[in-house]
Amino acid sequence: MPHNGLRSAIWKRIKGFFLFWKDFLVGDSPVLALGVLIILGVAYLLRGSAILAPVITIVLVLVLMTFAVWQKARRPVRRPEPVVPD
Repeated sequence: MPHNGLRSAIWKRIKGFFLFWKDFLVGDSPVLALGVLIILGVAYLLRGSAILAPVITIVLVLVLMTFAVWQKARRPVRRPEPVVPD
């Protein structure tokens, strides 16, 4: 049985590994990450259709990209306060 310090170090590394992948895949917008998963799922379900699958997939990607731009554009821009010397 490993002692508590070793167990804690192992758990810390495992947790860090999963937090890295969460940050890498999800990033700033969990909604966009979910949108990508939905698009991949729809593309998989339509894999048998040679015409319908690419058209619907492209439309969904364009909708998601439009949403991403709209979401980013509506966030207020935070400008730093000017530094005034005394």
